Amino acid sequence: MGESEAMVTAGMILFVAAAVGGIAYMLISGIAAYKGTWRTWAGQRSVYQFGKQNYLGFFGLYLQPVIIVAVLLSLVSILGAEWVTDWVLVLTITPLFMVAFACCFRLPRIMLPAWYKDWLDRGADKDEVLKPEYSSPFSWLRKPRNVHR
Repeated sequence: MGESEAMVTAGMILFVAAAVGGIAYMLISGIAAYKGTWRTWAGQRSVYQFGKQNYLGFFGLYLQPVIIVAVLLSLVSILGAEWVTDWVLVLTITPLFMVAFACCFRLPRIMLPAWYKDWLDRGADKDEVLKPEYSSPFSWLRKPRNVHR
């Protein structure tokens, strides 16, 4: 293997590692936001927020179907399926991405978890979600599950 091939291989390994890390972070933060263990994002204003309330915490969760379908269709295309054309990719991924992009504006009530609906119904008090116990998407990893044992 030549020096340039080794550089390309190293670059590909770094790219894949960064992509997998980013996807894992989006999934963890999206699940934490949906479960309610990470809530501080709801009380903060974001540059990418165009509506009155912040829904961006759910973006990582709702972007996962886009990534999964894109990767699967790309793999099927690489393996030689001729039916996977540019139009198939666009027509399949666009509706899924529109759902994820809706997190910048407003999500339908049916797509919101119970804790977020209750919080909105109570008046969306920002002090309620800015508590330290809701400060990190990884807070559910630190919490002991059986504290009463």
